[in-house]
Amino acid sequence: MSTNPSALDSGLTPGDHSSMRRKSAQGIAINMSAQAVRFGLQFVVSIVMARLLGPTEFGILAMAAPLLAFVALFADLGLSQATVQRPQISQAQLSLIFWTSALVSVTSGIIVMLGAPLASLFYHDARVAPVLIALGAILMMTGFYNQHVAILNRRLAFGSLVAVDLGSYVLSSIAGISAALMGFSYWSLVISQATLSTTALVLAWSLARWIPSRPGKAPEAREILGFGGNVTSFNIFNYFARNLDNILIGRHLGEVQLGIYDRAYKLLLLPLSQITGPIAKVATPLLSRLNDDREKYSRSYLMLLETILLLTYPSIVVTGIASKLVIYTVLGSKWYEVAPIFQVLALGALFAPISNSTGWLFTTQNRTREMRNYGLFSSIAFVTSFVVGLPWGIQGVANAYIATGCVQGPLLWYAATRKGPITLGALLRALAPYGLSVAVTAGAVWISARFLSVGWVNVFLLLTAGYLVFWVVIALTPRGRATLVTLLGEARRLLKRR
Repeated sequence: MSTNPSALDSGLTPGDHSSMRRKSAQGIAINMSAQAVRFGLQFVVSIVMARLLGPTEFGILAMAAPLLAFVALFADLGLSQATVQRPQISQAQLSLIFWTSALVSVTSGIIVMLGAPLASLFYHDARVAPVLIALGAILMMTGFYNQHVAILNRRLAFGSLVAVDLGSYVLSSIAGISAALMGFSYWSLVISQATLSTTALVLAWSLARWIPSRPGKAPEAREILGFGGNVTSFNIFNYFARNLDNILIGRHLGEVQLGIYDRAYKLLLLPLSQITGPIAKVATPLLSRLNDDREKYSRSYLMLLETILLLTYPSIVVTGIASKLVIYTVLGSKWYEVAPIFQVLALGALFAPISNSTGWLFTTQNRTREMRNYGLFSSIAFVTSFVVGLPWGIQGVANAYIATGCVQGPLLWYAATRKGPITLGALLRALAPYGLSVAVTAGAVWISARFLSVGWVNVFLLLTAGYLVFWVVIALTPRGRATLVTLLGEARRLLKRR
């Protein structure tokens, strides 16, 4: 295994934008193909697990999730992003990041274990404590492979990243389903997570072929740790915006209501995460290396964002408008209460890809302090919305959450574009065709869904029609047509190379 600093960026030529563009396009193609497979698997696994288990089992894991997610924020300290973002990085710096991350992850796991009894008392459920103790032990492993994954990302080694991600997910799914069939109840979800982390650790070390040096001093350590500290602070604020709703629902409304809310939220995020994740892996290293060219930076950012919108918006519109049809078909009638929650959350999902992409701007432009400060503002707004909506149950929480997000999103876009190559005007002009297409597609789906009954064939037909309508409307606008032509051109070039 290599400890040569130059090996960290093997295959990359500084300033070679054509090479970066080619590798990025290849990376998106590789990741999207792999994620299509992963999405299909995850979709099936999610359905199988929902039918083998019930709201109570998922509710118990959802109760444990907030404490685990909060402590996990410190397990990396934002240092993986520093590994990818820095123009140059040495063996000494990488080793400092590795040992710091490893130490913090072990400490974080111990904190989760110590906090497990308190979590059980909080929820009045003794089952939460042993689950958290097991998850704390699993958390300890993450710090020992996060930097290896970051090195692969920095190298644009997307084939290896896919192997880590897909390989670990397949094995964890097999383990989880097997455990559920054997009657392990909610422990099958824990077993699945343990298998995921163990497999990822083995694969990441094997493919990165990098060994850390012994702990020691490293140049620019303060700058690296400061960057990571700002990212971690933002993640802490974002944690409350993303998780306090689960905590409040679990505490005041119980595990059944939490299980319903959790299923709606995760079922909606499933297609989004499968598409945005692979592109985000390309965005950070690509944009970090284009900071010296404002035009190419702007063009690359907007193209990556529009690619996400083209792939996610049709499914959001279809599943949101026809939520009852989709939920009854996918999860079964026992999950009927998920449908109205899902429909409201779908509105917020239209803002999510754009808002999430602003993180690329803050991070790659080394503006993490601004990102941290805005994260504090957003956290306060979302936490307030959860408290305001709670008296009206899970529907009230969802309504208040999305109403706040509809205001917070545009404010975030403004904050992210005040500096740097991307202007707010350019962003809004790029988004205009997609707003029009959402409106037209929503109308078409609403009319069509009224004549369709519950069934897989009808869901598939509705999704297919939704994508066709959305893309046709996009193609009728000059901006949308230019984007589609560019994407098709990149696809043809990739196919020719093969």
